[in-house]
Amino acid sequence: MCRLLNYYLLLFVMLALPAYALEVTPMVVTFSPNGVSNGASSLIHNQLPRDIAFDIQVYEIQFTQDEPQLVPLEDSPLWVFPPSLFLQAGQSQRIQFRWLDKVLPTTDKSYQVSLIEQPLNAHLADKASQLTMLLNVNLIVHVDQPQLTADLAVGESHIEGTDIMVNIINKGPGASRLSDYEIKLTDESSGVLIERILKQQLKAQGYDVFFAPNSSHYIKIPKPKSIKEDSFKSLRLELMR
Repeated sequence: MCRLLNYYLLLFVMLALPAYALEVTPMVVTFSPNGVSNGASSLIHNQLPRDIAFDIQVYEIQFTQDEPQLVPLEDSPLWVFPPSLFLQAGQSQRIQFRWLDKVLPTTDKSYQVSLIEQPLNAHLADKASQLTMLLNVNLIVHVDQPQLTADLAVGESHIEGTDIMVNIINKGPGASRLSDYEIKLTDESSGVLIERILKQQLKAQGYDVFFAPNSSHYIKIPKPKSIKEDSFKSLRLELMR
């Protein structure tokens, strides 16, 4: 499960280019398919000293396995425009996302939009003897429906070093994030509140977790100094929305 969490956190920030080469803002997009605008966009800025071309492939991210699975979509309900990009050096272009299907999904959905570089004829002719490295850029698009809610359950927990690892299962059709919840650690035998972590508190320290529908993730919570191995069994953790 820890591998699942690590994989998904990496998925959110994955960019196979140096920061100075290609700028994508934002890389993680969330929009509602039944909202007023029903759409979102990202800006792609080419900071490379050369022209660059991309084809775009859409994958649905499925969370039903031990690790997220990328399923390529030929007829995607997520509309991405334009379907390909050509950017001259220093040029920018905005790519747009919309939900096309007339039927809304029964759960919140997540997609990976991959920009896959294509070789240009001019580069092939000028640099036939040189090694050419083609670049891929991956964006994440979350399709969120406000009427669908997450249903988080607290599972197994254990101590690892200075942290408490807790398995969180989302049984609901909606997605949510750890930063949406206040965390309370209580001594079940005495009812004494040991620790309270406010909403957004861990995110402000650079840590957050995305809970997809029908998935489970281990989260990491700093262990209060007052909690010892012998008192850990009486600890109760609650997530308060």
